[in-house]
Amino acid sequence: MPRLAHREVMLALAREAEARLGGALLPSEVPAEVTCFGDGAALGSVDVRRGAPGSSIDFMLEAWFHRILPTGIAIDITSLIIFLNGTTDALHFLMELIQGGPASLVVLLDLFPRRDLPLHPDYIDKYYGATGADDHRRSIARVPEVRPYVSPSLLVRSLWSPTAVVVDVQCGEKNGAVLEEIVVGQVATSAMAVLGVWLEHCAGSIVEMETAERESLVARDKMISTTSVKLNLSANLPKMFENDVSDRVVAEINKAFLGL
Repeated sequence: MPRLAHREVMLALAREAEARLGGALLPSEVPAEVTCFGDGAALGSVDVRRGAPGSSIDFMLEAWFHRILPTGIAIDITSLIIFLNGTTDALHFLMELIQGGPASLVVLLDLFPRRDLPLHPDYIDKYYGATGADDHRRSIARVPEVRPYVSPSLLVRSLWSPTAVVVDVQCGEKNGAVLEEIVVGQVATSAMAVLGVWLEHCAGSIVEMETAERESLVARDKMISTTSVKLNLSANLPKMFENDVSDRVVAEINKAFLGL
């Protein structure tokens, strides 16, 4: 597997989350053919750790996918996703880094809201205003090579929080070393800081809710998860891997997101 700076960032964040969450995470039960798969042109890995009984963690998913196109250009996708369960309405953590060339990278980094924000201004104050989450978005936005990224999906665009980092890093004619400097510098720093906010204010949260309210929250999570798997993984993995491989990987990810 070629070394990639953004994959190293994801692994560093995952190790930090594991260290801080400790016994709240169960050991991985993902089969070996999913934790490492592919051939020379297409490689990947998916690992999932469930939350322990009594914790607020639903699951933590680490994934990376690498594909060399016929043109010789490589597509690399790295993800770290940590979802909470129905014991709390606190935010999910999501990071996805998509490199489509030696000098370009899409960065998606968010503390994912689980309430309809206009209806819950106190929720915005608690998890976004009081935690300084927007500072990290502004820090990345100040990097000269950073531009806003607009997802082609209207639904996906409606789900981000107001503090989400949704940007396209374009280094133009500069070589890949410039992109790597940005990734190991500002992107890594901001991502670790956002994870720190999540670990401090969300990971151990337990919130009292009425049964109907809790069921509505879980149903909302499930709807978003179903949509995410359908739009991103089920549609795109068959383009990167053989059908039998992508089917195994999507099935394992479905177990995490949809509780199958």
